[in-house]
Amino acid sequence: MDEDSRRQLLKQCLTDSTMALDTRAAGALILLFGLHASHVRHLTATQPTHREGNSYLTVYRHPFLLPPRLARLLHQPAEAPHTRAALTRTTRTTRGEQWLFPGLVPGRPTSQTGLNSKLLAHGIVTRPARNAALVALSGGLPVPVLASILGLHPNTAVRWAGFTKTSWADYLAARTADLHWERNATPQK
Repeated sequence: MDEDSRRQLLKQCLTDSTMALDTRAAGALILLFGLHASHVRHLTATQPTHREGNSYLTVYRHPFLLPPRLARLLHQPAEAPHTRAALTRTTRTTRGEQWLFPGLVPGRPTSQTGLNSKLLAHGIVTRPARNAALVALSGGLPVPVLASILGLHPNTAVRWAGFTKTSWADYLAARTADLHWERNATPQK
């Protein structure tokens, strides 16, 4: 998937009110942050949060700052009344949290097949969408940061940076200088 297609699909997810809300939110997360669809379906309603006027989504122990439109999409499913049969209204995890993308089976998230089918109906093929997002992110983030925030193995992040021909030498030099400064600024015992 090229960058223009990714951006067009992301814009559709953020603005097309004819798409189902959960499809829009899941598609936007994959297209913007390069998250696995399998991880997206396991998000809970407690992961999107508000702090100091901003909205965040905590993934892999890191809070991602959410664009306002995406923040509204993620907060709406958790607050929306369930339209499924009364038998399936208990859509809580084993820890009592509510799934952001509840499935048809009580207490379970949406299925991988179901999520992929919903996305595919709107032209979002999850693997190419995720890959395009990772290429875009690897062009703008140093490899160690990309690996950390997206839960990628460092070698995988290096490969993604290789696709974009991005060098992280400046980041490593700055980080080395910071570490050197910290060691020299810390009083010796």
